[in-house]
Amino acid sequence: MELSARQERILKTVVEQYISTAHPVGSHAIVAASGLNISSATVRHEVTVLENLGLVRQLHTSGGRVPTNAGYRYYVERLMEHGQVTSSDAVTIRHQFHQAHSELQEWLKLAATILAYRMHNVGLVTAPKATEIRLRHLEVIAIQSAVALLIVVLQDGTVVQEMLALPEPCSQEELSALADRLTQELKGMTAGQVEAKAKTLPGTGAAVAMMAAHLLRRCQEQHTPVYHAGLADLIRQPEFLGPRHGESLAMLNERLRQMVDFLHQGYAVQRLIAGLPPIADVHVVIGGDTEPDALQDYSFVLGRYGDGEESSGYLGIVGPTRMEYPRAVALVRYMSNLMTDLVQAY
Repeated sequence: MELSARQERILKTVVEQYISTAHPVGSHAIVAASGLNISSATVRHEVTVLENLGLVRQLHTSGGRVPTNAGYRYYVERLMEHGQVTSSDAVTIRHQFHQAHSELQEWLKLAATILAYRMHNVGLVTAPKATEIRLRHLEVIAIQSAVALLIVVLQDGTVVQEMLALPEPCSQEELSALADRLTQELKGMTAGQVEAKAKTLPGTGAAVAMMAAHLLRRCQEQHTPVYHAGLADLIRQPEFLGPRHGESLAMLNERLRQMVDFLHQGYAVQRLIAGLPPIADVHVVIGGDTEPDALQDYSFVLGRYGDGEESSGYLGIVGPTRMEYPRAVALVRYMSNLMTDLVQAY
């Protein structure tokens, strides 16, 4: 879809005025804000063209226009001016992290809070997760003569454990020697590689290695923890203070319920992230870009942080489609870079 320079200026004005005021934008407002030396009648003609193209819509007969999700998409990809986090904001954000405890979980919670506070929407952060779960170290602790506790340490430092029935009685000395030997043989392996190796081992070694493979696979399948903040800020946005034109209270409540369910269902967040292109940049998901039947009224500005080859997570902002996209993209990009620095030094 190609627009003329004048049509692009009008669409840009409609998007930015609606983001700023939350009110439909009329032709007189477009003339005043666009800088175009044209009449209101010419604006109305061009707006009708934009409406026929599905980029703007009219909420009711006598009102101005608001952007559609397609209009926001055109704006983000072709018309949006890219901003930057100010130096004073950057100093403040870094100071907040300096004041926090040097613990990953605290950083994740703080990042979600900062994103929410600065955009008055929901801040969302997923914990970093290894692209492939690999074994770093294992220990085997004797509980009874033929029962042991297997402790597996993953490459990202996560510790998991499971009780294990041994095929034959073993002393702690024997189990410790076995654990040392297996650590040397299995270090850096994935679940599938550990399982393949287990099939070549005899007796107790095979049992320990198979359980280690099971623990690795279980960790790989677990949903990544998701931290969020700012739901109260989101529901104070004009879109949620009351029913829209022609909307019932039940429909308003359904829009709110969709977001509450999304935030509290970790798999929904992971499904959204899984649909993003595998590049380390900021992604803008508008309405139903990834799931056409869900979350039509919301946009997501998401960025990846961490070492993409080893371990990475996502952070971002969730809000109504009437979002201040340039500022959101700049903030998410800055926070992604900051979190990458923190996680790599952790």
